[in-house]
Amino acid sequence: MTKGDKMPHSVIAAARDDARFKAVEVRKQDNVVEVLWAKSLPADSQAWTALAAACGIRPSPDGHDRAPRKHSASVVGLDSTGVGFYRVTAPAVEQQEMAAIVRMQAESLLPLPPDQMEIAWRTRPSTNGNVDITIAAARREYLRKFAGNVRDFRPGSIVLSCEGTAKAWQSLFSDREPNAVLVSIGTENTQVCLVENGEVAHAAVLGTRMADLASSGDHDGQGQQNDMVEQFAQDMKTILESFGWDASKSWPILLLSDGGEALNRVVELLNAAELPAKASVPDARNLKMPAGFTTQDIYEYRTPLGLSLIALEKPSGTLDLFERITEQEEQEKAISAWRSVILAGAVAAAVLVALIVTVYLTDVAGATRWADLVARPEFEAARQHQTMLKTVARHRPDALQLLADINAGANDGIVLDSLHFKKGTAVTITGQAGTVEQMWKFESSLRGQKAKGFETVNILNQAADPKTKKIKFTITFNYRSFSRKDAVL
Repeated sequence: MTKGDKMPHSVIAAARDDARFKAVEVRKQDNVVEVLWAKSLPADSQAWTALAAACGIRPSPDGHDRAPRKHSASVVGLDSTGVGFYRVTAPAVEQQEMAAIVRMQAESLLPLPPDQMEIAWRTRPSTNGNVDITIAAARREYLRKFAGNVRDFRPGSIVLSCEGTAKAWQSLFSDREPNAVLVSIGTENTQVCLVENGEVAHAAVLGTRMADLASSGDHDGQGQQNDMVEQFAQDMKTILESFGWDASKSWPILLLSDGGEALNRVVELLNAAELPAKASVPDARNLKMPAGFTTQDIYEYRTPLGLSLIALEKPSGTLDLFERITEQEEQEKAISAWRSVILAGAVAAAVLVALIVTVYLTDVAGATRWADLVARPEFEAARQHQTMLKTVARHRPDALQLLADINAGANDGIVLDSLHFKKGTAVTITGQAGTVEQMWKFESSLRGQKAKGFETVNILNQAADPKTKKIKFTITFNYRSFSRKDAVL
């Protein structure tokens, strides 16, 4: 949504959740949020087109979509099962440099080549000069296919479903906390989200279903069921460790619940496995509901409700994996429009020939004036000035290229803290290494990059940090011709 867009007063939001397509229309007026209606279709035998028709969004005869009513926007949720999440740390730098750093670090983490993946990222508040970065990544072909499937729904935006679930919990459930681990168990899988300051910082999906846990120990298969519970608890611990969770931190583990006995039993199982969890149940105090819509329905429609709340607010910095795909589609539309213009221009070919003749005669007169201009002293002075500007640009150092060259070698366990780069002097970098061997291996890697302009690589000092036990070091080196004292410009 751009700055010039008006905030919608009603939104239709839809997502595939618990093996069903679910949609709601939510209106916000005078700071009152109201659910107008809710619809649900089985996902196994239906498609997004059927859901769009059920919501009143029907394609016109010429293939273009029509809104169900004036001013209604729409948003669709993307299931997190096809999305990977990563967390990295980087120095606090300008936005343009940060984008280059994130792209570089993401390429080392992604399972496929960068041209087959799309990423979205956002930073957390900086601490000690560093920022934590959340990266979401998905296969580009998967995203293109999803965008094509939901085209009949005419979405104004596509948002990760886990962000919708987190938003619903913050607004429509009990036990709201700034930071929490959110667990949502469905009929197909279990979604686990780390929420920090109201935003999804990490997410993962388990294959455990509600049916796997609902009857724990209530029948003859008690031993098998106990094994399932133990495996679920172990999987939860593994995910929490990957999030950076430990028992000493004040991160509550909240299980989204409809208040029923089955989910309350799961909470008991998690606590028995030394995972301090409690149920978070729907709270309808901040929601105006239609007749027949209950607190149980708030739980059932939690994801589309959260997506609608996101769309009704100002831009919130959600992780947008579809930004480049949308831009490419707009470019393709523009190219198609230009092709139509070119075909129409063929009809005016005779006029164009006449115009060319006129332009040619005009150019003959212009060439004479140009020759007179070139002969003037002012022209030669301007040409020399442009030559000097090009020379300056050619010799200006490229800091981003230098960072890329430094990271191109063996840098396992190395974290750079600062970089000093000034014309006519050696480049100085400071950083930390996990071991002395990693530091020497990093220095040796720099020495081996003479072809890229690294020369006279030296370790000025090294010392072990008494707190972190890491090796702090300072390395200097000459880079290309920029470090020479007699360097031009």
